Amino acid sequence: MKIDPTHVEAPTEEIERIKSEYGCNQEEAVRAYLNAKQSSEASYSRTLDSNLGLPKEHHARILKIKLHTPTEIKVHLDKYVIGQEDYKKRLSVAAAYHFAIVRAITEGLAERSRIKRFRKKNTIIAGPSGSGKTYCAEILGDLLEVPTLIIDSTDYTEAGYVGKSADDMVRELIQIAPGDSKIEKAEFIESNGGLIFIDEIDKKAKDGKVIGHDISREGFQRSVLKLIERKHISVEDPMSPASQIQDVIDQQRGMGGAHSKRKSSISTENILFVLGGSFQRQEESLEQLIKKRIEKGAGRFKEDGSVTITGFVNSGTRPVDDSRNYFSEAEADDFIRFGLIPELVGRAPVRTYVNPLSKNDLIRIMTETADSVLEQYIFEFSLFGIDLNFTPDAIDWVAGQAENKKTGARALISVWENLLTDFQFELPGSNFKALEISRQVCLAPRDHILSMLEQSPLVDFIEKFKRDHGIELVIAEPVENKIKEYAKTHSIPISTALIRLLSRASALNYMNLKGEFVITEDMLDNPKYFDDLYVEWHQQQMDQQVEGGAPE
Repeated sequence: MKIDPTHVEAPTEEIERIKSEYGCNQEEAVRAYLNAKQSSEASYSRTLDSNLGLPKEHHARILKIKLHTPTEIKVHLDKYVIGQEDYKKRLSVAAAYHFAIVRAITEGLAERSRIKRFRKKNTIIAGPSGSGKTYCAEILGDLLEVPTLIIDSTDYTEAGYVGKSADDMVRELIQIAPGDSKIEKAEFIESNGGLIFIDEIDKKAKDGKVIGHDISREGFQRSVLKLIERKHISVEDPMSPASQIQDVIDQQRGMGGAHSKRKSSISTENILFVLGGSFQRQEESLEQLIKKRIEKGAGRFKEDGSVTITGFVNSGTRPVDDSRNYFSEAEADDFIRFGLIPELVGRAPVRTYVNPLSKNDLIRIMTETADSVLEQYIFEFSLFGIDLNFTPDAIDWVAGQAENKKTGARALISVWENLLTDFQFELPGSNFKALEISRQVCLAPRDHILSMLEQSPLVDFIEKFKRDHGIELVIAEPVENKIKEYAKTHSIPISTALIRLLSRASALNYMNLKGEFVITEDMLDNPKYFDDLYVEWHQQQMDQQVEGGAPE
């Protein structure tokens, strides 16, 4: 769009100066002047906001989040997270009351109460990985529409040391809040609250082997403690060059002091903290500490490791059950014994747990949740015109495989990806418009896709080997029959048998072989054949180097 200089209010002298200094025409000078003026006004407003806060009329425009009852929150969580009833209930209560109190404080309703200092329902959650700890927090944040930050504690350290400090997580929370500027985002959090889930907090537990102050563990815990206890955090990173330059300018202009800092900072008072971890380690896990306490009878651990006995229990009573979830019986002293500092445990009064996921739980996750992984795969295949469905025995088989991996719901994705990758690669663009995944397909997915494409597993293996290594394997009929017999004897697919018997054949690629290579029956009978062949070849290369370097 062209600019008509005759219809723009701009100082003639300024436009002429720009034209003279930059050698541009009048239209370019006017455009540059308007852009510069707009940027200047925006910078002017940001500086005012940074030093004085937002204008009074702006506060009335800050969006208010919708409050939910604990029951409403849990009903929503139930749609996405199977089981974990205690965790969902406690998290629902903590969130509902926390954000209701934040609203009451913001609107002045809390002034009617005789309570002058509200205690936050900060929460510690313990349990095995992949059981829904962080996922619950993500779903909760989506429902409440409050800024929700999920961080890994191992990425942070104590303030003043190399790496991200605990204060940085508050600034990261500000970044994801609604608003046009950091000041507006901070105002939204102070008006509505926020949620920070610190995952892997167990990795920051004190290490008894370290003598003195451990900045990466205890130092981080104490930094988090300050945030939980209510601390004012600078909206801008005080260590950044831009922030330091601005501080110098403010001091020179006489705009420093407590008033300025307060307007450019945010209080952590309205942020709810959830501390999560699996609390596993090689020396002694949290569950082992709890089991030891229970086996010794009613009592409590002291920090020095001694036990204060409060009663007597017969040695033959209350046997320890290996299938029992001891996280459900965790007490404050157990977390302290594990390595969390007492002050931090005390500031997180809500303690809860998650159960390991059983095969039945995994089946329900696939079939009953609102964002089922099966529905996602059905949608993905539909994008290429393929109707995908799963039989109950396939779902049962996958759940069993995932349970054996001991990584919770995350294992479901891993198992399904291994099963479906070949189908996802081969079927789009083909004539196939439907695919049913049964248990039989799960047992031999590669053989099934080759059968659909009317290809031999043997030919497929040979072609793939040639693409990978540039060597064409020659497999005669007697050798092929032996491979098929091996597959039948071990009740495995032919493609799996080929991988087992010839996986070490990749050594040929490192022996500079090209062209054809004949596979014999002896090679199948000797699992170390290709290893021995490579060792022999390597020794020959070494001998040749020695001979070539020796004096005549």
